[in-house]
Amino acid sequence: MKAITLRTADPNLILIEPNIERDAVNGVKWLEGDQGVATLLKMGVPKSDIEPTSIEAERQRVNEFLTKPDELNWMIEYKGQVVGSIWADLKPTKYIPSPTVAIMIGDPAARGQGIGFKALEAVKSYFKNIGETKVYARYLTGNDASRQLTTRSGFVKEGDTYMDQDDLEWQNVVLAL
Repeated sequence: MKAITLRTADPNLILIEPNIERDAVNGVKWLEGDQGVATLLKMGVPKSDIEPTSIEAERQRVNEFLTKPDELNWMIEYKGQVVGSIWADLKPTKYIPSPTVAIMIGDPAARGQGIGFKALEAVKSYFKNIGETKVYARYLTGNDASRQLTTRSGFVKEGDTYMDQDDLEWQNVVLAL
């Protein structure tokens, strides 16, 4: 599903529509090697599901960003460079209500600079402006960066931690808009 461009409070940071060719190259770069594996593990991808990626696999992934009817996807552009992505699942799952926001700062050099926080603030404003009253997220209990980001953004724990089908422990969080 196509998402509109979102501006943030930072003039250097904008959320833009995915681009298959540009973002496939970024995906391969972000997900290769040990650092890419570590990123995927922190996002909750089971180790057994992690395989080396390719330009074609990343083209397919970005195409899904653009065509999935129940998901909004933005690429995070900072100072003219795409450094990550943020998306919202619009359909609830058996684990969490919707809309559910998730984020990945793919470029390791862009981590720890408040980019994820600013991007998340823009997406929260988007949902508030279209009439949503709550936004959800979740994080792996061992992912301190995600826990800190959602807490700083005003999310509060919802319910107890739980194990998913891959035996990963998650915590759901919710934000009243």
